[in-house]
Amino acid sequence: MSEQKNLFELLKPEAKRNLVRNIVEYPITANGLIKKLKSLYFKSDLTVENVSDLYSFTNVDFPENSVSALWCIDLFDKYEN
Repeated sequence: MSEQKNLFELLKPEAKRNLVRNIVEYPITANGLIKKLKSLYFKSDLTVENVSDLYSFTNVDFPENSVSALWCIDLFDKYEN
């Protein structure tokens, strides 16, 4: 049985790359968000503010469907069993 990945590890590669790139321009916010993602294992633990920041700092378009937005469908890889 493999160890469960944290949310930072589950970010899709493009989203992770963009978030890390934003450290240069927004170091406090981007690093804080990375720290939060590394401490969480379930998307349901994210706050609305976290989700908003994720879409902003990963440069991923906010989906029109609110369920997709709240569950960050476009940001994370699927959980592995």
